[in-house]
Amino acid sequence: MSKFQKSRGNKNTRLIVLLIIIAIAAVMWWHGDKTENKTLQTGAAVVGGVAGLATGLEVADKDFDLQTLWKTGSLKEALLERDEDGNLINIGMICDAQNADYYDYNCDDFATQPEAQRVYEQCGTDVNRLDGDKDGIVCEHLPQEA
Repeated sequence: MSKFQKSRGNKNTRLIVLLIIIAIAAVMWWHGDKTENKTLQTGAAVVGGVAGLATGLEVADKDFDLQTLWKTGSLKEALLERDEDGNLINIGMICDAQNADYYDYNCDDFATQPEAQRVYEQCGTDVNRLDGDKDGIVCEHLPQEA
């Protein structure tokens, strides 16, 4: 696993990046206010708002499946919970969502191979072809640990 992948999987690194984005948005807002540039202020508000929301989700160890949110319009159905290490907690909800045909997960949705394996085994189906070579081991290219 590359240094970039390791740092991307680190919660503290993600929080620092989000805080830097919020700081940049604040500077954009300030500069837009000084120059009376409403477009810059609007952009800063959007960027800062999205980064603030992402920071809140990161701190709360929560995430949303945007495809499920788009299809169902339900935040509750799209909610994914993660533990301190970033592993999915509510695997059962993933299986239920997949059975209801509104969650299409793939290997990119998982941080580690064991996490993908747990979902595969708990859901008992491979409709999304996580096990391409059909050897019972899914997402073999993912790291073994975060």
